[in-house]
Formats: sequence, structure tokens, C-alpha cells
Amino acid sequence: MERGAQTRKLLLQKKIKLRWLICQIEDYVVANMCFKCFRFSHRIRDCRRGETCTLCAGKHRLGECTASPMEFKCINSLTYNKYKNKNICTNHSSLDKNCPFASNLVEVQAKHGLLKWRIFATLTQYTEIDPT
Repeated sequence: MERGAQTRKLLLQKKIKLRWLICQIEDYVVANMCFKCFRFSHRIRDCRRGETCTLCAGKHRLGECTASPMEFKCINSLTYNKYKNKNICTNHSSLDKNCPFASNLVEVQAKHGLLKWRIFATLTQYTEIDPT
């Protein structure tokens, strides 16, 4: 469920009841990613680029890729390095959760309020409530 910053802050400090369970609240952010070119900030229906392999950043489909894990390249990190004259790590897939470009993008967008925070309940720690 999407809520404002004030509600988010309050909910993160509390637990909620879902039926007979008490659940903790955690949050996460979502950044739009195109699954055609594997770049951020747009979706496939709005993509104007050609297909890009998520593993090696080549101009082919994922199913056609023959790259070994040592040859993986992230298209987002490569592009960032090229246009920003930086040298962040590129030896990973575009879907890698530890991508330095993606991590930075989420932090910057969250800082400027450009991402929506979604709150969800996790059942990692819960207490059953006696219904009687």
C-alpha cells in the first residue's frame, strides 16, 4: 500500500494485525526498469532503444548470450562511466542487486522524493493471536 512519508514513518515503528498474525512493517523502493534495453527510468512500452542483453550488454537477446560470468557487463554502469567520466564497477549483470549505479539511482531518487515508498508486511517475526 502506498502512503505518505509521515504515515510511513509511523508504520515502520509499529506492528499491525493481519487476521490472527502480528506483522512487522518494512519498506522498499521500486525503480522503473525497461526489460528490453535494461536501462532505468522507463518501461518497455516507452523504450526507443534496441534490445540489450542483461548479462553482457550486447545487442542481442538474453537467450542468445554466450557470455561467461567473467564476461558480464552492466549496461547502466557502462553508460554512467562513459557520460560521467567515472569508473564504477561494470563486471555484473544489469539485474544484479549490488549494482553500484542502481543503488546510487535509488538513493538519489529517494532523496529527491521521486520514488514512491511501498509498505509491506513481512512474516519474519510474528505472534499468533488467540481468537478467543
